[in-house]
Amino acid sequence: MAVNVKEIRRNCQRMSAGWEQARDVEFNGISKTEFDGDLDQCTALDDEIEIDEAALKAKKDRRDDRYRAINQKRKKGRLGVAGNEDYGEDSPLYGAMGFVRESERSSGLTRNRQPNGDK
Repeated sequence: MAVNVKEIRRNCQRMSAGWEQARDVEFNGISKTEFDGDLDQCTALDDEIEIDEAALKAKKDRRDDRYRAINQKRKKGRLGVAGNEDYGEDSPLYGAMGFVRESERSSGLTRNRQPNGDK
């Protein structure tokens, strides 16, 4: 089951602030110092996670930039093969590179069929 971290953190911070009124009192064997120490550990982990997520986002952004750049090269290469007099858009090389050869393209013409009985 998922843990609602934000809600628990907010409730614990509220409890800690209220506990200031009875700072030296232990409740059910838990001191305010112990409670605040545990809350500080949780906060430190939240900070680490925030740093890790920012680093991950930066890596994903760098990866996306590289993919954008290589995609531009792919498009430029396709045009180069298509425009090359030794190869062209109908060459086996063009097809092997993952592009649809000119001779394999369909016309694009479609005819809408009428449902049976309607004329």
